[in-house]
Amino acid sequence: MRNWIIQEVDNTPIRDSFGVPVAISKMLLRRGIPEDKIQDFLSCNPKETYDPFLFENLDAAVRVILEALDTGREIVIYGDYDADGVTATALLYGVFKNFSTKVDFYIPSRFVDGYGLNNAALEKISKKHPNALIVTVDCGSTSKDEVEYAKSIGFDVIVSDHHSFEEARTPDCLILNPKKETNPYPFKDLSGCGVAFKLAQGIQRICDEKDDNRFTKAQLNELLDLVAISTIADVVPLVGENRTLVKYGLNVINERRRRGLAALFDVLDIDGTISSDNVAYILAPNINALGRMGTAGLGVELLEGSTKSMAELYDLASTMIDNNKARRQEQDRTAKICNEALAKENCGDYFLVINAPGAHEGVAGIVAGNLKEQYFRPVFICTPNEEGVLKGTGRCIPGINLHELMAKHSDLFIRFGGHAGACGFSIKAEDFEKLRDVMQEEVKEILKETPDALTENLYIEKILEPGEKTLSFAKELQKLEPFGEANAKPIFCIMNAQTRNLGYMGSESQHARFFANCSDGTSVPCVLFKRASEYAKLLDSGVNIDVAGEITVNEYNGKQKLQMIVKDIRRSQN
Repeated sequence: MRNWIIQEVDNTPIRDSFGVPVAISKMLLRRGIPEDKIQDFLSCNPKETYDPFLFENLDAAVRVILEALDTGREIVIYGDYDADGVTATALLYGVFKNFSTKVDFYIPSRFVDGYGLNNAALEKISKKHPNALIVTVDCGSTSKDEVEYAKSIGFDVIVSDHHSFEEARTPDCLILNPKKETNPYPFKDLSGCGVAFKLAQGIQRICDEKDDNRFTKAQLNELLDLVAISTIADVVPLVGENRTLVKYGLNVINERRRRGLAALFDVLDIDGTISSDNVAYILAPNINALGRMGTAGLGVELLEGSTKSMAELYDLASTMIDNNKARRQEQDRTAKICNEALAKENCGDYFLVINAPGAHEGVAGIVAGNLKEQYFRPVFICTPNEEGVLKGTGRCIPGINLHELMAKHSDLFIRFGGHAGACGFSIKAEDFEKLRDVMQEEVKEILKETPDALTENLYIEKILEPGEKTLSFAKELQKLEPFGEANAKPIFCIMNAQTRNLGYMGSESQHARFFANCSDGTSVPCVLFKRASEYAKLLDSGVNIDVAGEITVNEYNGKQKLQMIVKDIRRSQN
């Protein structure tokens, strides 16, 4: 059971309800959306976006890249192996190919190269593409030493990234990163692919100025499907410019313009409208699976895919899906290893630091995320990488900044990178116990200032009124989509309800359906996924309950009905 925090309902009249129920307008105001931006937030055609040339170094980067393309200099795009890096690489690879055939890409192996720029990988690239221009995507902001090495062996480097900086590790090269302190760009939360899109936007602007039709505005807009996938997959805030990019990007996705995505949809047997949930729970895991289980370069080949036949694209899509099936199997096995470690040893009371030999490092991040949700603690999972070295991945709960904690103990790490909620690192095996100890102490210090830091809060918008327990209200809530980071699906609650028509579903009765019959005469259909056993005694007890969950539209056989997807249940206090 979580700590319920029901937002205070403000009964002050507002100037305009913006064509939605007042409860929704006030909810947006509580979420920090100013009144003058609510209309754009709700619009099917939002306009919140910014001139790419507000980006520090973008003008210089565009001109260096165009000169390289026009003079026949080789360019190599150096990406990352997750969905953000793969989509960003595919985006720039497709753009640069409009200008030159001397373009290639390199996606490092999670297992051989590790995260980010890597000297051994740069040596491999130099043998095939000596003296090339390297353009990074979704990595490079802390690769000072690697950029110096790249320059020493004949490369020039442009870093495009969105990860956090460390002053001591900032490379000496052109850097495109909205988080750079000196960057005046107004929106700081673009994905890695979002940054690559702003670079592409700058290239297209220069093409327009020169009446150069090799890369047109129409071609630029067709790249928004990749930006939408990356923005949702990388869990960056779905507000501001990101919301604009995702809304238009979902439109492009649903027009099935990209041949590689069309092949993937066919193989996955997906039809109908693609939503942000489809991207988060179907597309992104399949793209990520390539880097987790093998080589993510196949994802670039599928998503760019302009020179491939449909038969080749179907083969690539099938390989992607097979990798995702293998990923699920390894995830289950790794979860078992970590749960056994938690049962056998003290992995930390405040910060779970798990030594998991035999765990699959490609899925360790997913397992860490699941454990973070289960225990509501920060989590590190470490696996042997080479003799005397452990490779780690971390996930963190809201309110604790993982990157800041690690930066305070940077001397412990061989290398590390990431942001507040997720990270990757390597560490000497002999320092593992020290890592566990210092992370416990860090969280203890946080608890002195914030005693409830390790208590999970469920933020509830409001108690539903009778007129809001309706299908029409659920449809109005759909105007807030796409949902994601910083625009979470709103949670509402029903108070003092009786359970009726309770039934269990699933092979292990892990799901439940029931009606919440309220004292005001309304009845709300509810569905509870995966956690039925946790609440079974309460649901069967006959006592009055409070139910919190998402108000949604359930579509089945062409009919639409109101449904609450339950997030928590508690015994009524009154």
